[in-house]
Amino acid sequence: MANFQSTDPRIATSNSGDPASFAYSTARERWPKILSAAIDEIASTISGNDGLSRVDVNAGKTIQAKLTSLKTSMLENAVLEPIPRDGRPDIEAYNEEFKMLKDRKWLAAPWLYTECYMYRLIHTYFTLSTPFWHSFDMFATSKRSSLVGSKKGTIELVKRFQGVLHATAEKQAVDEETQKAIFEEMIQISLWGNATDLALLTSLSVEELNSRQGKAVRDSNKKHIVVNDTEQVWSLLSRLQSLGSSKDIHIILDNAGFELLTDLVFAGYLLDGGYAKKVVLHGKRMPWFVSDVNLEDLKYLIEGFAHGTIYDDIDSADKDELREAGQYWRDLIQSGKLEFRAELFWTTQHPFGRLPTVEPALFEDLADADLVVYKGDLNYRKLTYDGMWPHSTPFSEALGPLAKKHNGQGVRSLVLRTAKADVCVGLQPGQDTSFEEGWTRYGKYAMVSYCDAKS
Repeated sequence: MANFQSTDPRIATSNSGDPASFAYSTARERWPKILSAAIDEIASTISGNDGLSRVDVNAGKTIQAKLTSLKTSMLENAVLEPIPRDGRPDIEAYNEEFKMLKDRKWLAAPWLYTECYMYRLIHTYFTLSTPFWHSFDMFATSKRSSLVGSKKGTIELVKRFQGVLHATAEKQAVDEETQKAIFEEMIQISLWGNATDLALLTSLSVEELNSRQGKAVRDSNKKHIVVNDTEQVWSLLSRLQSLGSSKDIHIILDNAGFELLTDLVFAGYLLDGGYAKKVVLHGKRMPWFVSDVNLEDLKYLIEGFAHGTIYDDIDSADKDELREAGQYWRDLIQSGKLEFRAELFWTTQHPFGRLPTVEPALFEDLADADLVVYKGDLNYRKLTYDGMWPHSTPFSEALGPLAKKHNGQGVRSLVLRTAKADVCVGLQPGQDTSFEEGWTRYGKYAMVSYCDAKS
């Protein structure tokens, strides 16, 4: 057993060879479609770039050929092979764990490992190519299209957020009940991300938040949150705020586009509300799981807002609102209150419980924070080892070592996740007996799960 596996819990994990699993259909249907889209994106880049050298064109065609071969291997359930070295240190850990796998076929292997392996393998096709392709993001077009396609929701959310900032600045929202109501709304917006129907949320005005109708809307939206530890998190952050002892909050990001906007809104709220002195956003160093955030995605959103370049067909008042928001986040970054980091760990195959072993410096950084917020389904899967836990398993048990102190340090973990995989923990016994079959897979239900390993 590899040293970093020594603390893993003894639990069966989701496997693409299990016909009853969500991994089964993902490997056979979704992965080939992702590869086909990548092949098309490279072809589009080559045909749309007249200035591309012959060497780079040929290199692009070589990458296409590799992706085509990979797709064939996948569909034929070929045996996996070690990832070729490209000079990055993470590949050693991938290949070390590869040796330990009992199942090594594309359509019959641990889902979490194999999915991470696929994206890391694909990245070598680019890093081992010509410099033009080294930083090429084959998902950039789709990520940007998702933000452009969310125009109405984007403008509406920015307007509502500006209202909250103005109310806070004018000290209109100082009573605890209103502060708590705003916090609940911000959690819900960040939780549902790009699945959010803003019509189902309140306007974020102080008047509506305090109204009977506003409370009814919040209560209604909680029906599909099957694990909801919002109260515990509010208790923590409001206490730290009142004591004036708030420190850093870290957010492990998930998707680009509209969901990234909701995360920036949440970060701004935490800073302006006095719940954090600094917010650190953690993204990815490479194209990852189609829609995950990298630095260029963040720049595209903030600079696009600030310069008014994302939406051409909106009126001047709306464009001014977006410019103000873009400048607001730009100022936070320039002041050091908002920071983006992209550690290599987030694009490894490692479940997060291995952090104290494989990345002790990053673990200590997270342990120093008041709170670490993990967004989305992949982060949830990594937190829980993608294990086939009974649904009533305590969240802390599924976290493994991350629920414990190490050398006196512990991490406070909050997950905001809409369920799109099989793994799910923290429910009450029998809670899901009346839910529809496959209820964890389609984004209808959500979890706000919290564990305090500092206490």
